[in-house]
Amino acid sequence: MYSDQTKEDERLTYHADLLSQLSNPKRLEVCIHLSDHEEDVNSLAKRLGISQSALSQHLTRLHQSGIVKVRRQAQFRYYTCDHPGVQRILKTLSEIFEADPDRTAQDVADSSERNKS
Repeated sequence: MYSDQTKEDERLTYHADLLSQLSNPKRLEVCIHLSDHEEDVNSLAKRLGISQSALSQHLTRLHQSGIVKVRRQAQFRYYTCDHPGVQRILKTLSEIFEADPDRTAQDVADSSERNKS
């Protein structure tokens, strides 16, 4: 029914949306915190130092993109980020930047350009 190009376009759109969600520093931080455990909004808001309202907006966007999952228990909502693609992205970012905490994205880009030469 769909052409191969349509499927490829849908896949690329999905990947672009995922990367777009992670391009926001606060949403990236949310994913990092939720990648290894489940947490409720109140605890996570305190940990990140942002309002519950702002965090809820970020979590809604991440949930709509399929990046975080929500589990309801009584009046609480618990969030986790176990998306395999996001897990791989976070691991790669950790490997790149934690080897040298002072290294910036520009340093990585400059290094990549030098290696091409």
